[in-house]
Amino acid sequence: REIEVVDLDTIDVSNLNRQFLFRRVHVDRPKSVVAAEAVKQFRPNANIISHHGNVKDPQFGLEFIGKFDVVVNALDNLEARRHVNRLCLAAEKPLLEAGSTGHLGQVTVIRKGQTECFECQAKPGQKVYPYCTIRSTPEKPVHCLTWAKNLFDLCFGPEDESNLLADLAAEMRKFQAQESVDGEDAGKRIFAHLFEEDIKKQAQLEDLWSDQRPPPGPLCYEDALKNTERPSTDADKDKLETQKVPSVAGDAQGFVAAVAKMYGERRELIGQSSFSKDDPVAMDFVHCAANLRMQNYRIARLSRWDAQSIAGSIIPAVASTNAIVAGLEVVQLLHVLQNVGKSMKDGKARTVWVRFPEPSRKKILQPSSLHTPNPDCFVCGSRTARVALRSLEECKIMALAKGCIQGQLGAHKPALYANGSCIFDPEYPEPGEEAEEEGLHPEWSLSQWGLTSGSLLQVEDEGQGWSINLVIREEPDLDEQLYPGGFKVEAGAGAGEEAAKDMAEKKRKAEADAAEATAAKKAQLDANTVALDD
Repeated sequence: REIEVVDLDTIDVSNLNRQFLFRRVHVDRPKSVVAAEAVKQFRPNANIISHHGNVKDPQFGLEFIGKFDVVVNALDNLEARRHVNRLCLAAEKPLLEAGSTGHLGQVTVIRKGQTECFECQAKPGQKVYPYCTIRSTPEKPVHCLTWAKNLFDLCFGPEDESNLLADLAAEMRKFQAQESVDGEDAGKRIFAHLFEEDIKKQAQLEDLWSDQRPPPGPLCYEDALKNTERPSTDADKDKLETQKVPSVAGDAQGFVAAVAKMYGERRELIGQSSFSKDDPVAMDFVHCAANLRMQNYRIARLSRWDAQSIAGSIIPAVASTNAIVAGLEVVQLLHVLQNVGKSMKDGKARTVWVRFPEPSRKKILQPSSLHTPNPDCFVCGSRTARVALRSLEECKIMALAKGCIQGQLGAHKPALYANGSCIFDPEYPEPGEEAEEEGLHPEWSLSQWGLTSGSLLQVEDEGQGWSINLVIREEPDLDEQLYPGGFKVEAGAGAGEEAAKDMAEKKRKAEADAAEATAAKKAQLDANTVALDD
């Protein structure tokens, strides 16, 4: 009866159709607080403490996890699930892990040394698009939304050389250097640079364009304001305003307004902001910027609703699936509590899959035995990961920490050590005087730190109670299109994806070789035919 609930979000209108605890009067209130209040109405004797915060915050670390008998997950993002998995392993507490995607769902139990942990099997990560597609030749709305998210981080976030739009940094950063900026004027100037001047430059790259793929068309702010026509269909009559595609003028005005808000209401946050689909100003900026870029490249623009779904990788939730998964999680919770102090083999806990509309063996619920730990798992098994890098001389230690160790391996605040010496401290992620006083240089390349192909790094994350050995290897021929970040995880989280990428690349090369051989054979036959004719 002692329960504590942690949740970062507040209730949105869109949440009301997929759960059973929130009502319209609760909109804009913290989810954890309202959920605790709702449960107390039918279980008044329960002692429920709610926390409105991020589960990755320091106050919810090992000491917090260690006081519970069991931890129950209902998280919707990979980073947080990895984080809680590692905390529970370090604290040696059982974890109930569950999730749903549309009509599909799953519940399982994780116990250190007895079952697979959340990271024993590779999980699909966020799709990475080739640099040239995002920067110069977008073909789909998702390409423009990815560009717009990078643009937001470039304009208002900390300096990051791994940003796909880093070549625009100088132009975007000059506004940050000014003590006082007219936000509306800044918005118009950024608009002119991105959607008119830069597009003119892109259009001049003749090698990129053809009759099938014509060059983009520049858009000036004044012309955009004249385009007030909104795409509409008969179905739009029953849609919410956010579900309708705005006019080009609306996108232009929305973009400038979002920039003005950042330089007005949020001036102190410039330089430390990052995109979040739940931040209305950030989402307005990204939606309008992406739509304007779609207009440049003749791609059908999106409603704010659709843009938020794609930018936030939102998969529509189904209330009945959520209810089934939640019920199954409670059943597994009872099995775990009844088996405290005993081996998982002696209990009734299982992994249960929810499969609809194509059930397995005509059963929507499909239970299976809990799997034993994967000995090669870099989290609970071998604790070793391997990473291939295109260039040790070009890869900076701060980029390795952020892009690879945090982005791919799921660390929260990793510290890196080489030969017993700290070469990256999460307390000093950016270059500066304080970092130099500690003997740290986040801007140094791996070569400058004396690392070579085959070097071994130690990675420690005190917040997660987790550490691994990281073997780095230089691979100059690493495909730029497949690995725009300049690195490839060869073992550990994402290894399955990397293997799939390698297989796809090998298949592509094999097909190209086969086509070349066929062409050569045809050319030889043609030559023989000519010889016979002669």
